[in-house]
Amino acid sequence: METIKMQLQENKPFPNNKLPVVLYKKALDEIFKQNDYSGEAVLSFLEKHDYSNGWINGILSEHHFHSIAHEVLACISGSARVQLGGPESKIITFTQGDVVFLPAGTAHKKMDSTEDFIIVGAYPNGDSYDMRYGEISEYDKVKENIIQVPKPELDPVTGQSFLKD
Repeated sequence: METIKMQLQENKPFPNNKLPVVLYKKALDEIFKQNDYSGEAVLSFLEKHDYSNGWINGILSEHHFHSIAHEVLACISGSARVQLGGPESKIITFTQGDVVFLPAGTAHKKMDSTEDFIIVGAYPNGDSYDMRYGEISEYDKVKENIIQVPKPELDPVTGQSFLKD
């Protein structure tokens, strides 16, 4: 499994975070072997690492972020190009088997996808999340919120200490 850390810069009105985005390429394929996993199986796996309050769906086609929770997304079907960090920022290809950790404040947007694109989402310790769309009038408040969100204790994929180097 290849692990890619990406440090995104503040992109006002999208604050992003000092914690890096972490992309785990083909992590689910290694965990479940032979691509044999369902949304429910992935939700159960993430819950073992204290990521819960999960759902199965897709990614919005507009820039958004969560200011009170980190988020982990796992692609269980298809693929998509996803922009991270707001307009004019990094675009990744998110494919079946990939998992991505998005720190609180990290803007993300689906640019395009295959028709069968489905992801699982969950939050450390089952945290509640908010939906923010980069409203400039909320900028100071969301930056305050983001600072209050603690680093997760466990890595969503390995279950070890998060960002242990």
